[in-house]
Amino acid sequence: MRLTVHLPEDLARLLREAAAHEGKSLSALTAEALAFHLRERRRAALGRKVLERAGKVPLGEEAFLLLEEGRRDRP
Repeated sequence: MRLTVHLPEDLARLLREAAAHEGKSLSALTAEALAFHLRERRRAALGRKVLERAGKVPLGEEAFLLLEEGRRDRP
């Protein structure tokens, strides 16, 4: 599928640099980044559902922020 996307110049520059560094085309790197983003959104949504069902009560936003903080990779 062909898709036209308009990016701010600074983001376009970062994309070009990353693609060159990784030896990938702009299209391939963009598709990879979009797939990653969509997987992460789905994973976060599923995590919220699991937490709500486990507790059988809606959780506040703070609980989700703590969960996301715990999921981050740490050096």
